[in-house]
Amino acid sequence: MSNNTEFTNYIKSEISKKKLSIKELESLSIFLSRIFKKSLYFQLKKNYSVEFLSWLYNENPNGKAIINNVYEGEKIIAHFALVPITVQFNNKTYKSALTVFTAIDENHRGLLFLQLASKSFERAKLEGIRFIMGVANETSSELYAKLFKFKLISPLEVKVGLSKFQEKNNLPHKFEILRDKKTLEWRLSNPRFKYQIYKENEKYIIFNNNYKLFKMNMGYVSNKDLDLQNKILFKDSYNLNPFNMWIGLNNNLKDTKISFNFPKILKPSSLNLIIKDLESEETNLSKEDIKFNLIDYEMY
Repeated sequence: MSNNTEFTNYIKSEISKKKLSIKELESLSIFLSRIFKKSLYFQLKKNYSVEFLSWLYNENPNGKAIINNVYEGEKIIAHFALVPITVQFNNKTYKSALTVFTAIDENHRGLLFLQLASKSFERAKLEGIRFIMGVANETSSELYAKLFKFKLISPLEVKVGLSKFQEKNNLPHKFEILRDKKTLEWRLSNPRFKYQIYKENEKYIIFNNNYKLFKMNMGYVSNKDLDLQNKILFKDSYNLNPFNMWIGLNNNLKDTKISFNFPKILKPSSLNLIIKDLESEETNLSKEDIKFNLIDYEMY
């Protein structure tokens, strides 16, 4: 299913929700790797591989991604993607989506962003998606708020230190992303990163092991969410690396004297959580309502 719109005599847009072919994935790999060359350099990565893009767009157990590409002839010049997730809001579950890649060729910026996003959000609403979530810098946050009435919830908190960043209790938040066993297994099979899981009382802490200075705390899972057959991820001991880092929003996080908030002046840019409720004129959520960990978003 596609919806083609002519922007000029030679530029067209195609929005779809389908399994992407190897050829399509190869074209996207080349395009995204060029657009995000600087980010890849800082991550010590060469490209966004076909394997990774297939994992992200084709293999998600919540459904295929909504992909919106703009072409000049056979060449991709812009790309917008929404990856399906499930959220819990006021004790009810809703189909929702994450914005993951917004990429536009430097020679075609301007109106294309408005066209890409608006058509994608229209398609998402037709698919029964309730909330759109994303993490954006200051400039992008302002654009989303101004053009599409996204709500800027809060910059994500960044904490570092010799701490395990434990949760106080199991009290639920008003709004959080849900993960069943299939989704968690898929999430931890991201070919770009390696993860480890440590047992901590009745919960398990997930770490991304790809960062040398910090052991990156990705969030927490309970026994009921964990596939205990995946033993290769488990470690018996907890190793400091030498510092741990936690990024997200969580009112249940314990205070600790051996950690501190990462200084704002040292952050390269703010990571703002933005949300839009597609069924309401306003998004009635605040920072205190939301639990959000890197395991909910860090995919690329």
